[in-house]
Amino acid sequence: MSTSPTVVKRSPKQQPLRLHCPTGVGLEQVLAAELRRCGATSVVPGNRGVSFSGDLSTVYRANLWCRTAHRVLMEIATFPAGGREALYEGAKRVQWEDYISLSQTLAVDAVAGNSGLDHTQFISRVVKDAIVDRFREKRGRRPDVDPRNPTVRINAHIVSDLCTLSIDTSGERLHRRGYRPDFGTPAPLKETLAAGILLLSGYDGTQPLIDPMCGSGTLLVEAALIARNIAPGLLGRRFAFMGHLSFDRPLWLAHIDEAREQISPDAGEAISGADVDETAVRAASAAVQGAGVDDLVRLRRADAADLAGREGGILVANPPYGERLGELDKLAKTYTALGDALKRRCRGMTAHLLVGSKFLAGKIGLHPKSREVLWNGGIECRLLHYDLY
Repeated sequence: MSTSPTVVKRSPKQQPLRLHCPTGVGLEQVLAAELRRCGATSVVPGNRGVSFSGDLSTVYRANLWCRTAHRVLMEIATFPAGGREALYEGAKRVQWEDYISLSQTLAVDAVAGNSGLDHTQFISRVVKDAIVDRFREKRGRRPDVDPRNPTVRINAHIVSDLCTLSIDTSGERLHRRGYRPDFGTPAPLKETLAAGILLLSGYDGTQPLIDPMCGSGTLLVEAALIARNIAPGLLGRRFAFMGHLSFDRPLWLAHIDEAREQISPDAGEAISGADVDETAVRAASAAVQGAGVDDLVRLRRADAADLAGREGGILVANPPYGERLGELDKLAKTYTALGDALKRRCRGMTAHLLVGSKFLAGKIGLHPKSREVLWNGGIECRLLHYDLY
């Protein structure tokens, strides 16, 4: 005879809330520091994410301020789920009426690893069935499912036969700040990764900064947001928590007002970008204008090797990786020329390059003082840090 699993439940009205932010490999400690500044407690960095505690204010601040978080998840239940029945019964015992109304829509995403249940679509379907069956029994009706644009998105995470159910408070991933005119054209560097590169490089807005291979301008915009102390969540996007039953509108508006008051009106140190491709420069200009930092960022069309002489400051770049066969040899000259320019024209600066090829990294001709492993999409990269003398 089977027994019902023990479900550890959490209500949005309980304090503290148990929360989790996924992030990229190598950015866990950066995100942990951001969350502490947002008032998070019991902060525990893990693999590709950070767990922490807080209240609704912490949820709102994390969504508003965190530059390196992918999303903010509010954990609502944890229970053993070694098979279909345990998963269904555990999910059905959650008081979903506290989180979803009959007029709202829902969707379930799933992540699994090292578990008897490893088919994410199956997991999503079982959890969805449990939710709607509970509503039918309790209310006589059920909310609709909308996999694309739900009011409430639920995350089911199963590892080692332990399921954690969470409510996604962010909605669209947080790298979608809202300053790009067209999400249909993805940038080669996500905003969260760009911000992480800057923070790992020690950038705080008080130093001059240049990106000689700026592409669509992500590093430049994220640098300007840091320099002005602009919360990335202020740029016009909507958050999922705004449609949740627990949404505290006056509290959220108070955090918005507070964030606006903290913006620095001072232009600060110059931020400069260049790219040899005119199309890239136009894309960067659109992003800079979309973020409202065009008075701080200077752009021009130029080759990366044509660096103006500088003394002091930070150089960051995300050079092309050469993913296809035959491209590495062509790019070797570009990396060599960049290395020569760094040696000759950037004394007294620090340089920070995200490189996806050991072969191309060797062509720079400089020995990095340190490095971190980061992933840009599916490409394993190294963030190389140089002191230039």
